[in-house]
Amino acid sequence: MKKYLTILVFFVLFTDIFLAGAAFSSTEQEEISQGIELFHSGLFSESYQVLIKAFEHSPGSLELNFYLGRAAFETQNYEMAIMAFERILIASPSESRVKLEMARTFQKLGANDIARQYCHEVLMTHPPEAVKENIKKFLIYMDKTEQNHFLSGSLALGVDWNNNIWSSPSTGNIKTIIGDISLTGPSSKKTQDWVYNTILSADHTYRFSYSKNLWKTQMNLYKAVYDETKALDLRYFGLATGPEILLDKNRLGFRGLINQIELGDDQYMDSIGLKASWDHIFNPGLLSHALFKYEAKNYPDLPDKDAENFSISGDMVFLKNGIWFDLGLIAEKENAFKDDVTYTRYGSTLSMMKKLPFEINTALKYEYQFTKYKSPNALFTQTREDKLHLIGCTLNKKIWQFKKTNQYMTLNLNYQHRWAFSNIELYEYTMDLVQLSLIYNF
Repeated sequence: MKKYLTILVFFVLFTDIFLAGAAFSSTEQEEISQGIELFHSGLFSESYQVLIKAFEHSPGSLELNFYLGRAAFETQNYEMAIMAFERILIASPSESRVKLEMARTFQKLGANDIARQYCHEVLMTHPPEAVKENIKKFLIYMDKTEQNHFLSGSLALGVDWNNNIWSSPSTGNIKTIIGDISLTGPSSKKTQDWVYNTILSADHTYRFSYSKNLWKTQMNLYKAVYDETKALDLRYFGLATGPEILLDKNRLGFRGLINQIELGDDQYMDSIGLKASWDHIFNPGLLSHALFKYEAKNYPDLPDKDAENFSISGDMVFLKNGIWFDLGLIAEKENAFKDDVTYTRYGSTLSMMKKLPFEINTALKYEYQFTKYKSPNALFTQTREDKLHLIGCTLNKKIWQFKKTNQYMTLNLNYQHRWAFSNIELYEYTMDLVQLSLIYNF
């Protein structure tokens, strides 16, 4: 803080120059107005360059110093931001808004104690309730930044209704190289059932001391119990852990992962792998995400399906007219032991999310997938090609929240309809799925 004290003394000694109150020329005022306009347009770097030039001619303008400080903050020039805000407080020591900007800036520099001091000074003036609540949230946020361990997650209890649990084909007679075959067995006809499921997700984050870098561990447990079709009862366990690097507006994540699926009473599949992700924030209304994943899959009872799976995906999330749009693309390659289950897949998704009256959130989704297999199955002359279309609608409402923490509960209602088309009749089907779930978030 010795550096900041020296700076402050310097400006106190020369306040007669900075705060002389001399009239500005029209050109100088135009520079200030241009810098402020650029700031409000979100062009912070351009705004900073204009305002720092205007400062040479108009160092005593409190308005200029305020926006110069804010533009400096947005461009991560925190020392300059502090100097600009200090010049205002020299002339007007009771400016609460400037003290809050100082608090934000000192927090970015890691000086949380000074930031807290400015916050408490503003609280002593009995600001409006909304300002008071924001200050309290900021104080809580600073407390969290000093923690090393963070735990969050959710527990969901749900019931689903599925009118085609086996993904049974729309026709009971299938053409093969040995003639028409009439399907038999439980999966030969469209069957509906109720599914009761439980999902537990937990995320643990360790923040390295004096660093922005993290180590994140994510665990997921899923259990689905069918009302009548016990052979499809499902249990899933997934774990991913690895470092996360924060670089300005970018977040890079690297994870090792393991997955295990049990179907009925038997182990169906297990896998190990790696994934790498990249998130970039262009601005608060425009975000992007990219993911690369590799998995080595093992099927104990179906060795022909043992495979290596590679996938790459990305999506862009943006806000337009109060609606959040999410546009995603995916490409996937699975190299299995047998060529007739080796495939290449491409897909895209589009979803729209909007807040409705009564604090209800709604989302509409469309998904498309195209899958092509490497070689024909022994029963068919054609190489299998599938096209899947999915439409969905979700309603979500928060029904309870514990104000002092991030704990809250939501009620979710989701509907999906799937059309699966294929050049082989065995893989053509339709499915309707309705899901109701109660989710506790912590």
